Amino acid sequence: MKTHRNVAFGIVNGLYQILEKNQAPRPYLNKIFKQNKKWGSRDRKQISEAILDCIRWKRTYEYLGSFTEKSNNYYWELLGIWLLNKGLIFPDWDELSRLKNLKISLPLNPKTIARKIRESIPDWLDEFGVKYFDETTWEKEIQALNSNALLVLRCNTLKQEPSKLQNYLKRDFKIDAYRHNEIPEALIIKKHQKLNQNPLYLKGFFEIQDINSQRVARWIDPQKGNLIVDSCAGSGGKSLHLAALMKNKGKIFALDTRPKKLDQLNKRASRNGILNIQTLMTDNTEFYIKYQGVIDAVLIDAPCSGLGVIKRKPAAKWQINPEKIGDYEKLQKKILLKNSTLVKKGGILVYATCSIFPNENQLQISHFLKSKEGKSFILVKDQTYLANETGFDGFYIAKLKKT
Repeated sequence: MKTHRNVAFGIVNGLYQILEKNQAPRPYLNKIFKQNKKWGSRDRKQISEAILDCIRWKRTYEYLGSFTEKSNNYYWELLGIWLLNKGLIFPDWDELSRLKNLKISLPLNPKTIARKIRESIPDWLDEFGVKYFDETTWEKEIQALNSNALLVLRCNTLKQEPSKLQNYLKRDFKIDAYRHNEIPEALIIKKHQKLNQNPLYLKGFFEIQDINSQRVARWIDPQKGNLIVDSCAGSGGKSLHLAALMKNKGKIFALDTRPKKLDQLNKRASRNGILNIQTLMTDNTEFYIKYQGVIDAVLIDAPCSGLGVIKRKPAAKWQINPEKIGDYEKLQKKILLKNSTLVKKGGILVYATCSIFPNENQLQISHFLKSKEGKSFILVKDQTYLANETGFDGFYIAKLKKT
């Protein structure tokens, strides 16, 4: 397959914006596709695949091509290695001339090439992995995190039964899906495809949500008349799941610091036919005064490094560093202390992150339980869901009860 020059420019500019300017890959791709209507479906597919592969395997490609971030044609040469690896027609362009006769071979030999190069991760992340896991577990985990993420749907049970949705997908759209043995609402799609314009999605029959993310709402075990707070709601994936489990009864307060995210949540709730979610800004002091000690369950889906979801967000490997993780740890402590005050006696606090590392997870819970606010809580259970063990995103969930 031939790569057109304008498509190559799209890839190179995308790599620059994401790796140099720290833009989020998916929103950036959506934006440039809207701006460049001339790109057909094949062009868009190639641009998406090349950008995500080059980000994921950045360090491996640098090794294969003997170049660094300081090289003159750095982003072009990342693209060049990708083209060679894919066996595509190699263009006769000046920016790629140095790589024209290069022969590459993947995968790299684990006996002679360091894991941080083979698995394309920064030195500090490899050190983190070895520090918190044994060598064998970390080797398996980083390999799993570098694999492609499965596409998982969560059936909106307010509108449809999972088995019927599965049948509709097959009958009307030739989409094969299979059920998960632990999460009844989950449908795993056998072939990756874009579904956010599918008529069933537009009717609110399903959302796209990873298996281990779907576990979080079920750990809360919400009841129909509950008062629940989703304290870091974002665009509301877990709030929507809680609402469906509550059959649209009771009340969910969805809080976030970003108005745009709450706007997205309201639109999603409308599409899903959900009526029991109220969105609020996190700095709403009156809310915290009014509802102190009266909430049945508080969910803290805490801001974190995101290093458990690099299957789908590989840029995190290069955009996150130990200093930023330290900032997240401080923020997580504050959020735990602030939102724990809302929980009533006998109520539940669920803390979750999409990180697999104890410094953002078990150590945060341990620190909280020793605090003034945390001494009235007990740890009911907690679990780290590793990607290499589950086949899905890396996640941590802890369930605490206020005594």
